[in-house]
Amino acid sequence: MSIKERKKRDAGKMRSRILKAAMQLYVKGGYENVTMRRIAAKIEYSPGTIYLYFQNKNDIMLQLCYQGFERFLAHQDKLEKIADPLERLSAGGRYYLAFALENPELYELMFATKEIFKESGPDEESVPLRAFRKFAENVKACLDAGVFSDGQVETTAIALWATLHGLASLLIKGRLRFLPEESLAKVVEQAFAFSLRKRGE
Repeated sequence: MSIKERKKRDAGKMRSRILKAAMQLYVKGGYENVTMRRIAAKIEYSPGTIYLYFQNKNDIMLQLCYQGFERFLAHQDKLEKIADPLERLSAGGRYYLAFALENPELYELMFATKEIFKESGPDEESVPLRAFRKFAENVKACLDAGVFSDGQVETTAIALWATLHGLASLLIKGRLRFLPEESLAKVVEQAFAFSLRKRGE
């Protein structure tokens, strides 16, 4: 391994340590609990060291957010082998809900932490928009196949995503915990199926 390759590997490890420490602080106390000084204390380095790898706190939190969307993209790529567009879209929806339930803090960081994106303008190549465009491609495939009534791709995609996001939020916050587990499974299944129904059915 060359010196250049070793430096790149070591830099990657340090970035991972910083991101992990930031996420631990976020899980414990939310966005305000994450500071450069606290991150430095967790990784046992000076705060100045962190600035060698990230511009500021927002840059760190943005990278954590992007990691979550990268996971969405990677899973969507795996769904390409499913030929039926509705089943492909449904499988993506099931993964979305499972991801939210298994990673509630990361999900909240991705969708409910407004501070992260307040300094970021629109970027057509950003991973969140790429993830949405991939989702919209699946919606378009359903529209082309006549699964849904005629509609605009973006509008339909946003409507379906809003349904998934609402379900995820209710489940994460425990607003449906009064239901027995078997009933909860049916609610999730039927709500998603209702969102995907053809108009007039």
